[in-house]
Amino acid sequence: MSCLRLRVILGCISLVGAASCSEEAKKSEAPGVSSIRVPEKPVSAQAIKLCEHGVPAEQCTQCKPELSDVFKEKGDWCQSHGVPESHCFKCNPKLTFAEAPSSTQTGAWCNEHGVPEAMCTKCKPQLIAKFIEAGDYCREHGLPESVCPHCRPERAKAAGHELPKFPKPGTKVRLASPETEREAGVETVIVSLKAFAKSIDVVGQVAFDGNRFARLSARGEGLVTDVRVDLGDDVKRGQPLLLLASAGIGQDQSRLVAARARTATAQSNLAREQSLQSSGISPKKSVEQAQAELAAAQADYDAARAALRAAGAGESSSGGAHALTAPFDGTVVARAAVVGKTVSAETPLVEIADMSVMWALLDVPEDLAASVRPGQKVKLTLQGLGGEVWEGVINRMSASVDPRTRTVQARVDLPNPDRSLRAGLFVRAKVEVAAERNSLLVPRDAVQRAEGRALVFVRSGPGEYEPMPVELGARTENEVEITSGLSPGAAVVTTGAFVLKTEILKDSIGAGCADD
Repeated sequence: MSCLRLRVILGCISLVGAASCSEEAKKSEAPGVSSIRVPEKPVSAQAIKLCEHGVPAEQCTQCKPELSDVFKEKGDWCQSHGVPESHCFKCNPKLTFAEAPSSTQTGAWCNEHGVPEAMCTKCKPQLIAKFIEAGDYCREHGLPESVCPHCRPERAKAAGHELPKFPKPGTKVRLASPETEREAGVETVIVSLKAFAKSIDVVGQVAFDGNRFARLSARGEGLVTDVRVDLGDDVKRGQPLLLLASAGIGQDQSRLVAARARTATAQSNLAREQSLQSSGISPKKSVEQAQAELAAAQADYDAARAALRAAGAGESSSGGAHALTAPFDGTVVARAAVVGKTVSAETPLVEIADMSVMWALLDVPEDLAASVRPGQKVKLTLQGLGGEVWEGVINRMSASVDPRTRTVQARVDLPNPDRSLRAGLFVRAKVEVAAERNSLLVPRDAVQRAEGRALVFVRSGPGEYEPMPVELGARTENEVEITSGLSPGAAVVTTGAFVLKTEILKDSIGAGCADD
């Protein structure tokens, strides 16, 4: 829509609302720089309502702890005694509030904007330049910084006034005709209660099942002599994957041969000594020595067999030849072995994975980790699979925070019978952290923010819209939960809500007692 067309449409919009400033203020002339601030007159301490702690009752952080953050943000805080510096009698023994201005000394008050009328830059925009020049202007809210009720609400409360309401009660935006409504592109939806579960969005990736994954390497220095599998091959437990020749394995094979011969000799010696003893020729001690020698030889033989078995070498092999075998049924997911390559114990040669189950490893920000627990439902959107959505539950949560990413890892087991899942796929996950309930949900475009409040616009009649302050709850990718301020059945503006917001903001500047 062109700028000229938008101006024409906005020219057909009118705002309905109640003026709140006095007629006397409308007739008053703008004060000069010297009259911007209301002069303060000394009053007695009895004219000020002091609390039991000896400070103005409306400003006491001991009576009203919620005011503590306000003073801390202003930098007015005594860390030693836990009260505002301006209220600390221990640091300032001569402190008195006898000359503090009471609410009756603040002059006329602009109830619409929550500031003294003499300082209201929205009612008297001609004052804005003077407050900017004086360095006392809140650009966010368009009021003097020293009395801005949004930034310093304690000032208005201490003066005995309520904070300004926005939007003003009874405010409505009215379009001139149905044609204007169509040209402005205003669209609405009827809100109703929907089943909704609070969730958080996290990201992660697919990985192999760590309990069924093996990265195989040689048992020592060796040479690859044959490779019998390739990437993607299915293998069975005990199946040879590749052959190697190793000097270390050759030594174990020689050791086995020697241990076998020694064992055979020891067995013959024991039999001879037992025969001689039975004939009364050999003493019992000789038989015991023969038994000890056989046990030692047998131990060497068993150790050599175990070493070769662990290396995948057969007992009949020689020359250091041995095979690397699969530890379980699975699929070859990586292969670095090449015939003729010299390898060490640290060189990965083949990786085997059981792909019937995969893991989704989710990175949960540490500030959200407390709300995520095993057993919670998860919906996962996997990139690379056409945005296919998978469902699962949290199976495990890490016990530590990653110091680099400041996240806690959560695990979801994903059955993968057709092997469509692959390690490394990017995952977007929605973790359901609260039980499902009926809630009012509105499109994100319907929610606008103005003067620090969340608003939606409700169609109250043909071409007529009412701004409604609302409280927001949980959010989804496209919707926002409304916890208060809205009822089911309301026609809420989606497209065009921003245009309506600009109208009520435009009206809040110079409204009420502004001079023509």
